[in-house]
Amino acid sequence: MMNGCPRWSLLTVPLFAALGCSDPVPRPAQGGLTLSIQKPPGTVTCPVPGKTYEVGNPKGPTSISAGDRLVDGENSASIKCSVKGSGPFTFSGSIHTDVSKLTLSLTNGVVNADKLTGTATVTVYTADLSGTFASAASACTVSVINQQVQPGSMWATLSCPTVTNGSTAQSCAVGETTTFVLENCDGS
Repeated sequence: MMNGCPRWSLLTVPLFAALGCSDPVPRPAQGGLTLSIQKPPGTVTCPVPGKTYEVGNPKGPTSISAGDRLVDGENSASIKCSVKGSGPFTFSGSIHTDVSKLTLSLTNGVVNADKLTGTATVTVYTADLSGTFASAASACTVSVINQQVQPGSMWATLSCPTVTNGSTAQSCAVGETTTFVLENCDGS
């Protein structure tokens, strides 16, 4: 630690450089999302199998690049998040944009002590789905990218074998290429 700031390797600096850990003024939450909706094996009820949505400013994240973040309150974006702990971590968050007509919510999120893997409960809405689809409790797999998790921020991929619309019984999957970034979150 230097001046109260965590010391990061060169791989982590690009993602967290904008955090300005010594800045006493709270900054609004930021986030990015690349969401893949797929048809689960053996089902035919997913209304939009094989579609990818990108939410960023302008680019969403991938497993190789953290992309460009949307800021809470700008361009009709609503970003809310919490990442707490030191390994294990707990997290929750939501990324919503009226422009893309998309909402992803993460609840009951846990990143294990290994700081690499975890689980979450997911709900997702897109205009194409015409409804909200939800996973079972803690049924989605989270994989942290390049150990990019700390109090207040994380970068990870997400996969849910099944998300279901409770009113229509339609089922889809959140694909393995789904990637999200959350920054300037509540970390205390």
